[in-house]
Amino acid sequence: MGAIASIVVPDAATTPVNHTFAPMKVEGNTARWVEKSAATPQGWWQLDSTLRQPVAGSKTFRTTINLSIPKLKTFTDLSGNSVTTVDYVHRAQLVLIEPENGSLQDRKDLRKLFEGLIGNALMKSQIEDLDNVY
Repeated sequence: MGAIASIVVPDAATTPVNHTFAPMKVEGNTARWVEKSAATPQGWWQLDSTLRQPVAGSKTFRTTINLSIPKLKTFTDLSGNSVTTVDYVHRAQLVLIEPENGSLQDRKDLRKLFEGLIGNALMKSQIEDLDNVY
């Protein structure tokens, strides 16, 4: 495998802002990218992607994609120092389990269907507004 490229994706702001996830490292079968717009590493957005080959007794590939978006807060401690810390982290994980005898078209369909589902009005309402879909 060669060097990994940056990944650029827009956010959901009224005027979308592109966020560039720059390659950070590849370790084993996991690649990591970071979006470094925060002033400190604790606030960097992180994207990890892993492809696991079939292991003994298994006939499936497993792709796992993790995204974490920390939100920082700054406060003044008792000594009057400004301290920045992680307030909370939004996380998402996508796991694709693909049989080794599946076709390229099967894999394309899985990706495209998931892309459509995540943009579906019911799913958007659940994710963004925390509404139940039932």
